Amino acid sequence: MPTQADLPRNRMAVIVPSAFMNSLAIGLTNLGLLFLVKDLYQASPAQVGWFGATWSIFYFSACILFKRFTDKLAPRVSMVIMLSGSALVMGAFLAFRGLPQAFIAYASYGLLTAFFWPPLMGWLSRGLEGSSLSKAASLFNTSWSLGGVLAPWLGGLLYEAGRFLPVWTALALFVLNAVFVLISRRLLPDPLETSGRAGSAQALPADKSTPLRYPAWLGVFVMYAAMGVVFNVFPVFARAELGASESFVGLMLTMRSVASAAGFILLGRLSFWQFRGSLVPLVSGITAILLLGLAFAASPIIYIALFVLLGLAMSLSYTNSLFYATSGAPDRDRRASAHEALLTGGQVAGSVAGGILYQAFSMRVTFLALGLAVLVAMLFQSAMIKAWKQKARA
Repeated sequence: MPTQADLPRNRMAVIVPSAFMNSLAIGLTNLGLLFLVKDLYQASPAQVGWFGATWSIFYFSACILFKRFTDKLAPRVSMVIMLSGSALVMGAFLAFRGLPQAFIAYASYGLLTAFFWPPLMGWLSRGLEGSSLSKAASLFNTSWSLGGVLAPWLGGLLYEAGRFLPVWTALALFVLNAVFVLISRRLLPDPLETSGRAGSAQALPADKSTPLRYPAWLGVFVMYAAMGVVFNVFPVFARAELGASESFVGLMLTMRSVASAAGFILLGRLSFWQFRGSLVPLVSGITAILLLGLAFAASPIIYIALFVLLGLAMSLSYTNSLFYATSGAPDRDRRASAHEALLTGGQVAGSVAGGILYQAFSMRVTFLALGLAVLVAMLFQSAMIKAWKQKARA
């Protein structure tokens, strides 16, 4: 992993463990509730798709609607609001169980999540550019992706031991994380935490951001449409048609997360990808090929191999989007919110459309449609980059 020699140590000492714990708690909650609505409450595949999209829809909306409010809060105050609020929401669901309650809890939890990731990412990038920004982003991406590595496998094991255990474990993690963040405000101060927020009296610096953020944002949108299918629709298919257990489904998803974590670590050490526009549509092209391969996969081993490659592609797509969103930007919190809103919008689209297509046709048709959509996005990305280069030469 990259060294922290040129990074704000106190800031990263908070961000890295907090992002890991939150990602783990989110993964346990998402998988646990997904299995519950399918098994305990007998939801159809389309309902499962809509349920998976519920969190994303409310998170996407909150990233936009609550932006001015979160701008006025110190990042750690905002993070504590999300963590403590999520613990209360999960506690309420455990006390009053049912399918409508699950939808309400998931929606409330989605709203609260907007108080965590965008403020954290805006704080992460303050005062950093170039290799320093890349290394900080790599540490952050590695930490949350490691939480994603453990969550599916652990969630499957916990669910097999007790249907509500994943949610109980997530609740405990939310509480532990909130206590950690609160204590860190006194023990690990960061002078840049409260500077540079929207609405401050300080003048914003000049905008030196790159237009590469636009094709990168399109790329992360379609990538997370694929992730919406993988996270919310594929587990239903794997258990119903592949005969996989909950823990094996979790293991399959964990292999994708391992590959993503490895990709984030490598991207933090390497710089060849920075400001290389041709890589943005290339990632989408590779993703489309992998999705078409998933449409014709014939065994769990093939699914795992393709998920590993998809995880690597996802790490580059996510890194491109976050790096180009914040590099040289005068308002990094706002750009981080745009990055989060777009990937969440993609996850909504993938989850809803994937659930409907799978119920009406098959998993093969779902992956084929998704692959074709990503190919179209690749063409748009290539056209945007070509137009930008022509304008730069003029």
